[in-house]
Amino acid sequence: MNRYTLESKYAIGAGQGQQGDIVIAVMGSTGTGKSSFVKLLTGDKGVKVGDTLESETSEVKVVRFLDPLSGRKITIVDTPGFDDSRADVSDTDTLRIITNFLLDEYDKDRKLNSLVYFHRISDPRFSAQSGRNLRMFRGLCGKAAFKNVIALTTFWDQVSVDEGDKREAQLKSNFFKDLVAGGAQFIRHDRTIESARQVLRRIFTLAPAITQIQREIREDGNSLEDTAAGSVLREEVERVIAKYREEVADLKSEIVTVTKRGEAVRQQLVEERATLQQELARWERERSELKKGLGEAKESSKRLEAETSKLQAQLVGMKARQGSARDNSEIGAMESPPPYQEGRSAQSIVQILFPSEKFQFNHSDKYPPYLKRIPPKYQTGALGIFDFTSLLQTTAMLSFQPGTLSRIRNLAPEFSTTRSMEDLVNRNHELHTKSQQSDSVRDMYFAKNIGHRDDWYTDAAFGQQQLTGTNPTTITLAPLRWITEFKTASRTQQRADVTSLLTDYPQSLFVQDYSDFRSSMGLSPSDEFVSEGRYACSSVALFHLEPEGKLHPLAITLDYKGSMEDSVTIFNRRITSITPGDEETDWPWRYAKMCVQVSDWLRHEVAVHLVNTHLVEEVIIVAANRTFEPHHIVFQLLEPHWNTTLSLNKAAREVLVPKIIIGMTGFTATQTYAFLKEAYYQFEWTDSYVPNDLRRRGFPIEDLDKVKYHNCGYARNIARMWEILRNFVSMVLTEAYASDAQVANDRFISAFCNEARSHSLGQLASLPDIETLDELIDFVTMCIHIASPQHTAVNYLQQYYQTFVPNKPSALYTRLPESLAQLQDFGEEDMLMALPIHEPRDWLLMAQVPYLLSFEVPDDTNILHYATTISDSSSTPSIIRDAALVLKEDLEAFIGTVAQYSQELDDQQTPYLVLDPSKTAVSILI
Repeated sequence: MNRYTLESKYAIGAGQGQQGDIVIAVMGSTGTGKSSFVKLLTGDKGVKVGDTLESETSEVKVVRFLDPLSGRKITIVDTPGFDDSRADVSDTDTLRIITNFLLDEYDKDRKLNSLVYFHRISDPRFSAQSGRNLRMFRGLCGKAAFKNVIALTTFWDQVSVDEGDKREAQLKSNFFKDLVAGGAQFIRHDRTIESARQVLRRIFTLAPAITQIQREIREDGNSLEDTAAGSVLREEVERVIAKYREEVADLKSEIVTVTKRGEAVRQQLVEERATLQQELARWERERSELKKGLGEAKESSKRLEAETSKLQAQLVGMKARQGSARDNSEIGAMESPPPYQEGRSAQSIVQILFPSEKFQFNHSDKYPPYLKRIPPKYQTGALGIFDFTSLLQTTAMLSFQPGTLSRIRNLAPEFSTTRSMEDLVNRNHELHTKSQQSDSVRDMYFAKNIGHRDDWYTDAAFGQQQLTGTNPTTITLAPLRWITEFKTASRTQQRADVTSLLTDYPQSLFVQDYSDFRSSMGLSPSDEFVSEGRYACSSVALFHLEPEGKLHPLAITLDYKGSMEDSVTIFNRRITSITPGDEETDWPWRYAKMCVQVSDWLRHEVAVHLVNTHLVEEVIIVAANRTFEPHHIVFQLLEPHWNTTLSLNKAAREVLVPKIIIGMTGFTATQTYAFLKEAYYQFEWTDSYVPNDLRRRGFPIEDLDKVKYHNCGYARNIARMWEILRNFVSMVLTEAYASDAQVANDRFISAFCNEARSHSLGQLASLPDIETLDELIDFVTMCIHIASPQHTAVNYLQQYYQTFVPNKPSALYTRLPESLAQLQDFGEEDMLMALPIHEPRDWLLMAQVPYLLSFEVPDDTNILHYATTISDSSSTPSIIRDAALVLKEDLEAFIGTVAQYSQELDDQQTPYLVLDPSKTAVSILI
């Protein structure tokens, strides 16, 4: 029986919401003011309001009343809060209660006009529990219903106006960002009837909507556990169960250990263990309840399905009696099997219906879903991935102790003899010369790096790195928000020249925006980034793409803390790229640029590189192996691009991240893992298609050959490479599929999408349904793009740009200045002390890790070799072989295009040839 009560107002009746009613669901954590709001709006004194910490809304209450001003009938659904304070009510109970009500409304063909989500503006920080609640709410609503959401902030009387404004801005730009982007509106509720009526006026303008959880259960047939909202809860339940199990096991071991130490101590531990076991049992019951889910709803759904099948059978019989027949072409599209090179065996069909134990998703608090165990076929040892000498050097640096391993120690500067930045530059030259002349093993300084350039510190070099450096993928056309904030700061600092430029050229302003670091990590705007003496920052850098194509830095906020007023912002003394000035001794500005590089180090290494290529591709690999037959044409197109990726990712999870990356930054392990997982959840599949991505970021493909964009080497190269790859994929799949209908009815493609998206499996929520040939072509192109040119572009330039540590350190070693005046007093010594010159191990790792990850692609593993090999192989399916011949010709021609684009750059000191097909890896090799 559904657990909701019904109340009536103005003698309209005691039934639930009726057709034509305005239906509003109010949701949020316990104690956010939901029931108070309902009581205020309806005047219903029967609605209980909680004065203590215990929740008063114990079940869904439906309050129906007549709005006297509009004359409209309104139904308000008052829901219990998640994180309910009563011991006998779990989050699973709450979710099931709310879901049961929504399904009941769905079955009666009623839709919600609005979902009002309550949040206390007085909360000083957005807690982990609040984050889970909001994720459940988002999953319950779904993107299609975001436009019907009102985020109602409450308890404004408990904060100052300024503080409330800051918190509201942070909620909009960070935690509720996707909701706001989808059309949700923020409204402030100050406990007055007028603010409550403002909510109603907004709702009156909204068309009713169906929520995602209704579609998932009623239309997709998912269990509660497998819905987007249910999966958030399941993850937390599993985490708590694992925690309690570990504690119980530890206590059991400790009981055995202390048995001889006295009965009293032993008894105390036994009681503690019993308490933990009771908690564990409670959480396991909740997991069981979650799995059991909506039993009655399932049975109802089965009955509906049976009735539907019966009606469909009757309809078919009627058509048959009338002598109707389906069109032959339609039959072919619907019934022809998916394209395979060979027929399906009974064994292969069993493998599809029951995915092999060899490819099972694993889940953790630290990483996106990954392969539980790597099958022997895909295993590659460390020496098959990394250069032996470089790996050995890195291992030695990890175990580095002062006074030992002198040859390695000498690769880092001596604190006692380093007096200037010029000393570091000279040492860089000396180490390069020494490495070149050595007859022994190579080291990180064998190849030249950016420190060999006389202008490595200049605005020109800094700006060009945003377009052709290690991370050319996040520089974005500046939104109005940042233009406005920097314009306000320019007025405060009396920089009328900057104000004028920002006003006159808004479509030529770009940003590197790292301001979301704190929200991604669950921190408040004022929290400091510090870990074991290392400091970090979340910078925002503003650039002007000048008409002649120079990307010139204009302003930098060192560490954005929720507003410009609470942050330190500095403007470039040089308003244009041709404005004269002594860049070498402008230490405050050079320090600001170094802060941007520290911020980009995390974004690049963890999000752009590790998550958006390595870990996203792993989900594709696992889901594909679970759902496609080996002879399916999609599988055959994708598999060559998986070489070494699974083993490499395993090494990243077990060694690179926990033992190296976390020890190189100013972020704690908890913060780093939170940022990593959030990057995965924020990954947008179709938005990342090259044409979509470039246009969204302000680099329209049709304009890339214009003078203004001639320095955009990455954009110009990646756009052409996408065209080449998509043409190859299109040639194959157009031959394999006769129509869109055949794609839509390929059950293996459908199964793949479902597994990759499922919250219990791949969790790649943005992956779209694939129902047309064009969509399939884009999808396969994207998979190859991620593994080959995209990974190549963000990986293989690390040695050049990062081995010279002052250009892009991974952390700062002194606290950031707290005011503009303090920053403006910075000199060369402050720059030096911010570098790890007194921490040789850290310096060595900052220089060595990029070297370890940047070895040249072997000739037999580049994408041109792949095209050449499969176009010549008789074992390759003919439709792939024929298309590969065209791919080979296109790639060979593209080599010249890459060289041409490089020669057209203003910067001729550093060629941009990383996407030359003879240098582009066919898969994520390192």
